[in-house]
Amino acid sequence: MQFKYLIFKQLPPQLFFIFLIVIYYSIGLYLMLNTSITSDESAYIGAAYAYTQGLGLNQEHPLFFKLINSLILNIFYSDYNLEVPSINIISGEESIEARLAAFNLGYNLLMEKSNNFHQLLFNLRLTHLFFNSFIFFWLYLYTFIFKKMPEKVSVIFAILYVLSPTFYSHNFLIAFDVSVSVFALLSILTLMVIYQSLINGENRLLEIHFIVFTFCLFVAISSKFSNLILLPITIGTCTVIGFKLFKKKNISGLINFSLLTFSSLFAQLFLIVFMYNWAFGKLTNKSIFDKIWVFIDGIKMNLSTAGGIREPFWNGDFVSITSLEYLVKIFWLKENPGLFMLGLFTFSILIYTLTYQRQVIKNYINRQNLPLIILGTAYPLIYFWLTKDSRFIIGYRYFYPIIVFVYLLIASLTVFLKHKWQKYVLLGGLTLYVYLGMLGIPQSLSYVNPLWNQEKWKLADDSTINWGQETEHGVEYLLTHKLLPKDNDNTITYQLFGVNIGFVQYLDLLTKIQDYPINIQSYYAQSRFNPETETITQLPHQYLLIDSTVKQKIYVQRETNPIAAENWNFLSNNKPIYSRNDIIFIYKIS
Repeated sequence: MQFKYLIFKQLPPQLFFIFLIVIYYSIGLYLMLNTSITSDESAYIGAAYAYTQGLGLNQEHPLFFKLINSLILNIFYSDYNLEVPSINIISGEESIEARLAAFNLGYNLLMEKSNNFHQLLFNLRLTHLFFNSFIFFWLYLYTFIFKKMPEKVSVIFAILYVLSPTFYSHNFLIAFDVSVSVFALLSILTLMVIYQSLINGENRLLEIHFIVFTFCLFVAISSKFSNLILLPITIGTCTVIGFKLFKKKNISGLINFSLLTFSSLFAQLFLIVFMYNWAFGKLTNKSIFDKIWVFIDGIKMNLSTAGGIREPFWNGDFVSITSLEYLVKIFWLKENPGLFMLGLFTFSILIYTLTYQRQVIKNYINRQNLPLIILGTAYPLIYFWLTKDSRFIIGYRYFYPIIVFVYLLIASLTVFLKHKWQKYVLLGGLTLYVYLGMLGIPQSLSYVNPLWNQEKWKLADDSTINWGQETEHGVEYLLTHKLLPKDNDNTITYQLFGVNIGFVQYLDLLTKIQDYPINIQSYYAQSRFNPETETITQLPHQYLLIDSTVKQKIYVQRETNPIAAENWNFLSNNKPIYSRNDIIFIYKIS
């Protein structure tokens, strides 16, 4: 397809694609350096360290990325010598002690050497940024080398991914939400390539396609247990392919395909057992079956958690809603507005084409392509169906596996744009998308698009808005302006989102790095502000450090709790001396 209406004629699509990769890493590195450690990262770091000694923790999540970070710790940080707590993991039983142990170990590791803190966090985050960029390798390989993806679709999808606040705010974190989405998508796309190649009798690169598929599937199911839904999709697709080959009496092709399929699926089992033997190898239970049961227990732990209820903060109140209700409410406010324009435009063209140009539709929706359409939509539809009624709402990030397929759908619909004016409208939509995406970068995790015209903290909580990502900036402000004396004699009190490396920990780290004179124990000893029982105006302290989570609690209780009402009155009538992204606030009390 000609790309001249989307980019300069002189700029080859391959070069433009490489330029997008540069933008991806530039945004990722910038946000890595400007985002404090978030809630779950310390747990995954602690688990990674435990794996260096074969004393597994954090079994409620698969191991792949934690093992990669374990390798980094083993190679570059071997001088750390921490004691891994002895946890008695009993098969079939969930242990709160085991869950907390990973957080505590990660805390101890990060606080062990203050001068290494930022470099250690940066290096471990870089692993995730790198693996989440595998999507570009896949797209380049299958677009420009294997010629399986239309250039226009591939490049537009890459633009949507790179400039998506949803993904660029998370793709560098030591977490799995982006990886789950990316590798599930790539698994499905590679499986579609395999299906199409075999049906069309193209066997030349089949082994390479299976190698790519095996890797993508392995990373997908080793990132989060929810991606196990890829297994029945894979088995079902391979069964259909095998039946078609048998029907064509292509026995040699059927045998070759069966061997490749078996090898790919067996590799999943082998690699999973290998990982669990590495991570849990020095625990008392050492047989292969014991390692498999650890994997199964992790699945059970996830299922038990998913059945819980958590009331998320939404538009000024804590409400009990389903995942579907939450997604419908939050989607329009967390995505790049340019996406809505592109989606509306491409769907309008699709409807017009369906109505007036049925022959064009027959070229795309026919007996040959219909199985590919079913396969391409199976994963997001199954994921949506399984999660839509859940009331365990933690954040927008749990919908990323659906969102990434929405991006691909919008990019794919551009194949129906045949007229020059349509391509110019597409160019305008992409330009708007890029512009708004760049504007949203400083917001990072707390991104809210211009359709939300209220204070940001009134929208949502947890990882959707505040995952503890602004703490270091608040501490930096206090130190830069020398507002903290050596001893905390009622100088400051605080309350923040529950990250185990919070205000005092960052103060401890930064004062050591900057050689700032301080008695850190006096700050550790200071009790935290309780917004439900303490009135701000009666506090003996000079400064109050809070974040959006505290504001939300006060706001919700202002009608029922007189103390909360007084505190809300103070917050409403006093401007903070410092705030960042409408997430963290420092108030001067006296």
